[in-house]
Amino acid sequence: MNQEARVAEELDRLETGAGFLRLADAGLVRVTGAGHRDALQRILSQDLRTLVPGGSCLALLLAPKGQFRAIMVVFGGADATLLMAPPGRAVELAEALRKYLLLSRCDAEPVPDDDGATVLVGAGWAEAAAALGADITVLSAGGWHSGAFEARPVAWFGRSMLGVPGALLVGAGEAVLDTLGARGVRPVLPQSVELARIRRGSPAWGAELTETVLPAEAGIDGETVSYSKGCYIGQETIARMKTYGHPTRALVGVRQIHGELGSPELPLRLAPPGEDKARGTLTSWGRHPDHGGVGLALVRSAQSVAGTRLAGAGRKFETASFPLW
Repeated sequence: MNQEARVAEELDRLETGAGFLRLADAGLVRVTGAGHRDALQRILSQDLRTLVPGGSCLALLLAPKGQFRAIMVVFGGADATLLMAPPGRAVELAEALRKYLLLSRCDAEPVPDDDGATVLVGAGWAEAAAALGADITVLSAGGWHSGAFEARPVAWFGRSMLGVPGALLVGAGEAVLDTLGARGVRPVLPQSVELARIRRGSPAWGAELTETVLPAEAGIDGETVSYSKGCYIGQETIARMKTYGHPTRALVGVRQIHGELGSPELPLRLAPPGEDKARGTLTSWGRHPDHGGVGLALVRSAQSVAGTRLAGAGRKFETASFPLW
């Protein structure tokens, strides 16, 4: 099976079943120190006062003027708070938080895992996780719990942080692979997961979520920001936009309708055909075996209507609603 055929098969499988990825860095950070929860409450965009052990919420670290700095899931714990960034972002998140936590004499450190981690993805992730001993009730609510697999201590987290439904297993190494294989759960390519993310319109740190983007522009403020809590970093700008303004940009899906088939250099400036002034930026792109080039773009509000034509670097695109196919 060539790679294009494999991607097509995996995308179909993720719509009804499950697959998995092995990760070298699960993106986990542990925050400790006396009063660390209060310190995080003053820093992050979500209200953590109602977070119970085993529960979770999605939160942001913002710049003083409200731009994106980091996204994470906050998991409630008894003596420490666990944060989950996207895979590979643990060190970056810990360093960004540490400069704010030092004044409170608290610390943030990446959680090491020499055995790596396994992330289950796809519509059938819960059934696959149950076969490995996970508490699906907890994970389906986005929470976390400790447990064991073949007498080895593990931790389960009801998030994938890959822009698709899923759950993360840390601590079992590759011991889970035989059990997954027996259940018909096979590994999937990162590009298949990336296409599934693009289809859903889920923004990613480093692509749509950068230091020039406000949460409302990427459409994530509703699930990451508490508008009832007190002060936090960037709160003034976020509250003012909610009360008096509106974002000038929006995240949209795009389909490529003309141009080269290979991956473009990102980010790619987009303008209406025949015009020079940029009205948007292509931020993510992938090639679907059946639908061709698809991607995500941050565009001016006037260009966010489905069917709008945009162009850049010899390519032409058309905006589209989610899901993209």
